Amino acid sequence: MPRFDLIATTTFGLEAVVARELERLGYSNLRTVDGKVHFQGDELDIARCNLWLRSADRVLIRVGEFPAADFDALFDRTVALPWSDLLPVDAKFPVAGRSVLSRLHSVPTVQGCIKKAIVESLKKKHQRFRFDESGATFQVEVSLLRDVATLTIDTSGDGLHKRGYREYVGPAPLRETMAAGLIQLSYWNRGRQLVDPFCGSGTIPIEAALIGRNMAPGMGRSFVAEDWRWFDRRIWKEARTEARDLKQPRLTLPIVGYDHDPAAIRLSEKGAREAGVTTDVEFREQEVSDFRSNQEYGVVICNPPYGERLGDPEEVEAVYRELGRVTASLTTWGIYVITANRFFEKHFGRRAPRRRKLFNGRLECQFYQYPGPPPKRALTGETGEAPDEGYSTFVDTADNEMTEHGEVNTTADVVSYQAPSQEPWKTAGWVEQTQTILNSWRRYLGYELIERSEDPEDDARRLFEAPFVVVSHGAQADPILNYGNQVALNLWEMDIPTLTSTPSRLTAEPMHRDERAAMMERAARNGFVDDYRGVRISSTGKRFQIDRAIIWNLHNSSGYRVGQAATFSEWTELPADVPAEMGSPEKNETENES
Repeated sequence: MPRFDLIATTTFGLEAVVARELERLGYSNLRTVDGKVHFQGDELDIARCNLWLRSADRVLIRVGEFPAADFDALFDRTVALPWSDLLPVDAKFPVAGRSVLSRLHSVPTVQGCIKKAIVESLKKKHQRFRFDESGATFQVEVSLLRDVATLTIDTSGDGLHKRGYREYVGPAPLRETMAAGLIQLSYWNRGRQLVDPFCGSGTIPIEAALIGRNMAPGMGRSFVAEDWRWFDRRIWKEARTEARDLKQPRLTLPIVGYDHDPAAIRLSEKGAREAGVTTDVEFREQEVSDFRSNQEYGVVICNPPYGERLGDPEEVEAVYRELGRVTASLTTWGIYVITANRFFEKHFGRRAPRRRKLFNGRLECQFYQYPGPPPKRALTGETGEAPDEGYSTFVDTADNEMTEHGEVNTTADVVSYQAPSQEPWKTAGWVEQTQTILNSWRRYLGYELIERSEDPEDDARRLFEAPFVVVSHGAQADPILNYGNQVALNLWEMDIPTLTSTPSRLTAEPMHRDERAAMMERAARNGFVDDYRGVRISSTGKRFQIDRAIIWNLHNSSGYRVGQAATFSEWTELPADVPAEMGSPEKNETENES
């Protein structure tokens, strides 16, 4: 079965969400750029990704990519691509195009050039001069960015937001792919209550139900690649059978959506029926001011009126104030709001700890995030209850790439565990983080960091008492330290509460932070690095140079990347007035090559 270079496209700001979806589906070696996640796969992977990706817009086959500063280069390099491997002799292949910051800025002319070049390439293969284009459609797209051309073929057809359950929508609807992205950026899981007090046509509740029951969002529709003659139809049947087998039972806590408009409620109920989640979602006509809940922990995710397109500005502001009032008492709930209104926080009454720039259609919005605390059982380790899937002692935030797209952290995005000073390893959070550190080390290095037992608490004690440094931080935009063993605490001259509330960048002096950031990026790309040398500073200002440090990515039990850890056993104290050698020669050579 042939392998393809594939691209999952997405709206600006959701790239890391789509990357995590692909990782969850088992794909690795991902490359993320603006609006695109690159990966590799075969025909089965094309089918599975079209069926399963929730926040992606399309799945494309990348046919080629090359510099194209003039039309001669664009034509010649296009002719040279293997079009006959993908396009049958009767293929219908319309060409769409776009050009950004490129000398070839006339899109119609570019499209015409590509069309002629593909015909010329097919002539050489099929020894004919005319193609009637009466067969299946292969939508070709040429994208020019800074004089680099990328040519792709679309495997999806209609955008992946068209799930098949929503024929009609209310005013200013939220796309299904965006709704799924908002849910995946929150800390909701199927064991917690979810409420949307502005449900409109029900997109957020329905998408949450599909996620909660692990239902493939593309099961109710078809895809253009299913009509391709060379694409084995049995593969689509196999992928759909797999998806049906993975569906989970109905939710124990129903998802609730309400709206003041009875027509919107009727649309929501119809959409839930079409999506097959009527037993998992409750819709009712209700004003936001009537919102109440007796659930201790829950999540609100909503898309209220913005004021740009809907409603009188004063009415919109009053809605935000009312939302702030009714959620103020829900101190253990997470509140997530997407809006284009720049004054949302002012009217809501609280500054968001985190926010992210997203685009709802062409409208620039902010996703305001008030995560709330984790359920108590995640910290206390009560017997008989599994830790809450959406929250752990160290928060499963998105990878650092998210910060490239507008996320702002204004508070420490970590739950600090203040353990007993003599035996910190006995807390559930410390044990969980230890297992994450040890399992991720074994994943990347292929052997154990310490001799392990069958008792996770004993592993936590052994790592804490190990005769070498081990530290870790989360995956926030400005990562916070969330683990340090006894040697690390001694070296940085901190106690546990201080360490677990310290941004990891503060372990290096300002003049050394760029070098440290480059190391972290290299580790993120490669999985781990084992040749790091750098300078660090303790809480009292003592400087020391570390050598032969190993830095590796951390993944939790679900496979999500949740931060990085470092270990070393060699360091040298430095006088305050003596500069240190920065970085290792191997490191600098590697970065120069890249």
